Amino acid sequence: MSDPDEAADQAPLVLVRYGLAREIQLFPDALVFVSREENDEDRFPLSDIRQIIMQPGERIPSKLLLLLELADGPPIIVAEGMTNVRDFRQILARLPELAPHITLDPADMDAQLAQAVRNRRQTNLGCYSVFLTVFVLIALICVIGNLLIRH
Repeated sequence: MSDPDEAADQAPLVLVRYGLAREIQLFPDALVFVSREENDEDRFPLSDIRQIIMQPGERIPSKLLLLLELADGPPIIVAEGMTNVRDFRQILARLPELAPHITLDPADMDAQLAQAVRNRRQTNLGCYSVFLTVFVLIALICVIGNLLIRH
């Protein structure tokens, strides 16, 4: 028999940190949502979860909204503004072995999250290249201006 305090002390299989002092922890028997700032912890046994639902954020689509549909009620919001897609994908990879009964909405959630990572990377590269181009143009204008003034 395991002690509840002993179960709480064990390390999570996967830890997803996001936002200000927020975490999603996957344990062998539960999914835990922690808000250290509010000193709040919501623990959901995997056996009670029927579906994990992911939606883009209302104002900022890259800040995801996660909902859980439990066996005994309507979906509840468990994480707002979750941005750590790379680590969250590790939870998705472990879920089928721990709780094969849990379905995902959208069904191809992992593929969509991988696409989100690629899109973010491409957006960042685009921003960096625009910044670098503007910097080079300004430097070039300064150099040409200095050459024209001296001659």
